[in-house]
Amino acid sequence: MNKIIGTAGHVDHGKSELIKALTGIKMMRLPEEKKREMTIDLGFGFFKPKEDITIGVIDVPGHERFIRNMVAGMWSLDLIMLVVCANEGWMNMTEEHSKVALSLGIRNIICVINKIDLVDENKLKESEENINKNLIRIFKKDIEIIKVSAVRGDNIDFLKERITDILIKDKLEEDIKTHIYVDRVFSVKGAGLTITGSIKGGSLKKDDSLIHYPSKREVYIRNIQSYHEDREIVYATSRIAINLKNIKKEEIRRGHLLCDKEETIFLTDEIILELVGDSDIEYLRKIKNAEFAVGTECLVAQIIPLYKKPVYKEDNNNIKNNVEEREIDKRFIRLKFDKPLSVFWKERGILISHGGSAIIGTGNVFWGTKTTPSVRKNIMDNAAEFLGNVERMAYTDLVMSVNGYSFANGKMPDYAVKISNFFVKKDYLNSILEKSKKLVDSKKDGVSFENIRNSLNIDNAFTKVFIDYLIQIKTIMPFNNIYKKYNQNVELNNSQKNLLEKLKKEDLNGLEERIIKSFTNGIKDIKVLSALKLAIYLEDGIYYHIESYNKAKNLILKDAKPKDIITIAFVKEKTKLSRKYVIPLLNALEREKLLKRNGNDRIVI
Repeated sequence: MNKIIGTAGHVDHGKSELIKALTGIKMMRLPEEKKREMTIDLGFGFFKPKEDITIGVIDVPGHERFIRNMVAGMWSLDLIMLVVCANEGWMNMTEEHSKVALSLGIRNIICVINKIDLVDENKLKESEENINKNLIRIFKKDIEIIKVSAVRGDNIDFLKERITDILIKDKLEEDIKTHIYVDRVFSVKGAGLTITGSIKGGSLKKDDSLIHYPSKREVYIRNIQSYHEDREIVYATSRIAINLKNIKKEEIRRGHLLCDKEETIFLTDEIILELVGDSDIEYLRKIKNAEFAVGTECLVAQIIPLYKKPVYKEDNNNIKNNVEEREIDKRFIRLKFDKPLSVFWKERGILISHGGSAIIGTGNVFWGTKTTPSVRKNIMDNAAEFLGNVERMAYTDLVMSVNGYSFANGKMPDYAVKISNFFVKKDYLNSILEKSKKLVDSKKDGVSFENIRNSLNIDNAFTKVFIDYLIQIKTIMPFNNIYKKYNQNVELNNSQKNLLEKLKKEDLNGLEERIIKSFTNGIKDIKVLSALKLAIYLEDGIYYHIESYNKAKNLILKDAKPKDIITIAFVKEKTKLSRKYVIPLLNALEREKLLKRNGNDRIVI
């Protein structure tokens, strides 16, 4: 078992000393920390209560100026020790750290009353009663209290036992794949670029790769170290240091994200935050900017309320901005950033006042792409069933309810169909098909990409896919730089005739898309020829003249009977083609429902 815990509490309440007592490791590591005798950045240690259990420990800074570092330290924790000094009791940063722990939704909390060697029994009883009242006030439940002296070692072994017992019983499973928020970056002589962080969500092996955000670059794991030992593999949740390949030191910093390539990430400069807890929307409305901390990242955010009903100007019917009569949707706040932010859906983040001295709001990432006024209205109208604790797989349903379509991810909903790499709601598809037909009928001279996009209020990526779908179902056809209503009797222009002749001449060699692109209007012309069934797209950028395709089909299926096995070697022999062409041909025949796959072979249907 691997877990990570942390300390929190007021400055000088003995957090670093407590970790030293637990782990034998002195936390203060920076010259400035040693000079001030307080932790201002994150310190790390670990202990092993049993051979098969490793518990990492993070020392979270206790000064009010470093709330952003508190969040960076707490994001990965499985348990927090809220440390309160027996002789000073509950202090302002005890309050702030408690709020951070509550805001981040940390499940397991122990209050550790430290320095009991400095007080008598009466003072200790008084402090405990006051501390317990404050714990109940903030957490709305009883929090276990353990009294220790880190300096003398009183009750340290019992504290270790309780921590271990709680973590063994903690069965919550992470629903995000392997990910690491970077907290340090440095170069090691002879090893190269090294980053440290906490691994969550899964495992990581030497020579694995992760995607670096915001660059979206694939980086490779050269070596791994965890708790001062070289490892072949590490598991969540652990503190790790990894050597990276394929990225330079100046291209990665604290706050960046390394993540499994199969995970869905928002890389965005705009989010909508679902507010939770005691977030004061009226106060947020009045301020323009705040810091937003998530993972180990902290960026300045422009704060923009979401308004339920727009108010329009009388003279030009444009929406008024910053007017008091507009009603705010208190469930949300919109944040815009000058730099890209990498986050997960429903990830918890904290809004901090400028300078990092106070928490002013808490929320979950609800929407992670740019929005228009109509999209924001759809979000507010459809949000209710997606608020609070819902499974992350519900994100596709949220996007479908707002947009009508979503990138295909996971299992396709029953109410949707798949078009290329998108899921599309069936009723929404019927609606935009009807609008498209009306648009094309009304524009005798043709419609542009922009006409279709703006008329349907869809984004660029889906517009491209939808136009290809309209061509496929013979609603429209490309014509120079525009699209016209489909007409089977259209007369080919010279460039289309030349391309068709070239395809026919190439016979079973076909033409690759990279070659077609070199022709004037090549891509548009091949789409026209495909729509007219004069050419056919196989796969991997290969196009055939329809006669060549039928010739290949005849060579492969001549004399074939249902349930006959068609092997790759057989097709290569019959067509004299390489695997480069054979596989796309077989896949095209599958799409025609003439063959079905059986391992590497195909069976005649």
